[in-house]
Amino acid sequence: MTVGREYGTNTGRRRRPGWFDAVMMRHAVRINSLSEIALTKLDILDGLETLKVCVAYDIDGSRVEQLPYHQSDLHEATPIYAELPGWETDISAITDPADLPKHAADYISFLEDQCGAPIRLVGVGPGREQFLDRGA
Repeated sequence: MTVGREYGTNTGRRRRPGWFDAVMMRHAVRINSLSEIALTKLDILDGLETLKVCVAYDIDGSRVEQLPYHQSDLHEATPIYAELPGWETDISAITDPADLPKHAADYISFLEDQCGAPIRLVGVGPGREQFLDRGA
């Protein structure tokens, strides 16, 4: 993906990024006892009209909201997406979380609700200084 500069470090091969998978993130939050999350590359979603978030899987006609125990079930899983409106504006110059477009702030809140942990840091550009600290 050119916008997100998603290329392998060693091989240079193009990566195939996908939509945010809240099922996987819920699992990571639970098994790692995460108290906060850093969300990077929010800026690469700037130009999109709608965004998708995988909120569950369909496995053999059943809705599953937690990571399946058996890997074979995961291979058969089809993502179930929630769609959210995009913000369609450049956020790379934002330095205060309060200045995020409403739809960007709503997206972050939706991810927090889905994952079960607060998102403390938000990356709004490729620079080291381009992050927002949403903590107190």
